[in-house]
Amino acid sequence: MHKWVKNYIGIPFASNGRTRSGCDCYGLVRLVLMEVYGVSLPELSNDYEDARNTAETKRLFEEKIPVLSAARIQAIEEKAVVIIREAGHPCHIGIDAGGGCVLHTNYKTGSVCQRLTHPALAGRIEGFYRVR
Repeated sequence: MHKWVKNYIGIPFASNGRTRSGCDCYGLVRLVLMEVYGVSLPELSNDYEDARNTAETKRLFEEKIPVLSAARIQAIEEKAVVIIREAGHPCHIGIDAGGGCVLHTNYKTGSVCQRLTHPALAGRIEGFYRVR
């Protein structure tokens, strides 16, 4: 696991959150990319009302995935964004945490690190993306 991961575990879930006080899934990925890798992603918090609304996030992912990535890649790698399906549609996002793990957040747990094979993620990975 990457050394930085422990600094992001336990951040509470907050829809449209973009800080350590609270993040939604996109906000967490955006925070890690900026603080750890110096990569800036668009804010997007004004583009949706509630991160828990899968219909809303599905639409957002359909529109914005190309903005977030330079290329889809075949396997997870450092700094890769992981797109995760919910209800069969890509509408959740996490980031490579190293060792076959993903850092992501949801409203029930806050930010957690889970293996790609964990029952909460297994069979739900849409793909891996290298950010610009």
